[in-house]
Amino acid sequence: MIKIIQFIILIFFSINLAKGQFNIPESTQKIYPVQDYAGVLSKKQIEKLNQKLISYSKITSTEILVSIIQDLRGEDPNFLAYKWGEKWKIGSSHKNNGIVILLSINDRKISIQNGYGIEPYLTDFLTTKIIKKVKPILKDHHYYQAIDSCIQEIFQVLKNQYYKDQKKKVFPVWNLLLCMSAFLIMFFLLSKNKRIDSSLLNTLFLTDFLFINKKNHENEDNFDGFGGGGHFGGGGGSGNW
Repeated sequence: MIKIIQFIILIFFSINLAKGQFNIPESTQKIYPVQDYAGVLSKKQIEKLNQKLISYSKITSTEILVSIIQDLRGEDPNFLAYKWGEKWKIGSSHKNNGIVILLSINDRKISIQNGYGIEPYLTDFLTTKIIKKVKPILKDHHYYQAIDSCIQEIFQVLKNQYYKDQKKKVFPVWNLLLCMSAFLIMFFLLSKNKRIDSSLLNTLFLTDFLFINKKNHENEDNFDGFGGGGHFGGGGGSGNW
């Protein structure tokens, strides 16, 4: 009889343990900032948030992951967000400047967890303050607006922290200046000798200028994905809406 009771208790705890586990999905080869597993955002909204967060990561190296799930399955939102950041290695390996924003739609809970390097700037107090600010927006089911507001608040708090070295961008500027100088010299010399129509030179200059800028813009759009090797456990906050 005792063994039967023990067996029943074991089954009961096994079932509850299974219910309380949320299996964090394996990361894709290229990790994009927004992961909407609940399907609450439109494709256009995801694209806008991705563009904003990718651009920010290129300038600052700070990686902000937004994970939206349907249900926590009994998990603590802070612990789940922390584990997610650790598993996917969000943030730079030598700066640990990753941030995970986790939303659970059915549980109506939000958590923001910060990497070790973020904690001195985005403290637990400021994190909680940001969450309180977006709660009314989440209550109205305006998830995109809430996430966007949350991101903007984080940008304001971090400001100029972790900005990448901008020395590499000097070379394209010098190339552009040299190109402009060459065209100006050609313009004055050839137009003075009337060997070529000045309007044609202007057209050629404008075309080349636009091509250079387009090429530089395309190079800036290259994105290898998040997951630079960051570590978490630097604090954060959570709340219900």
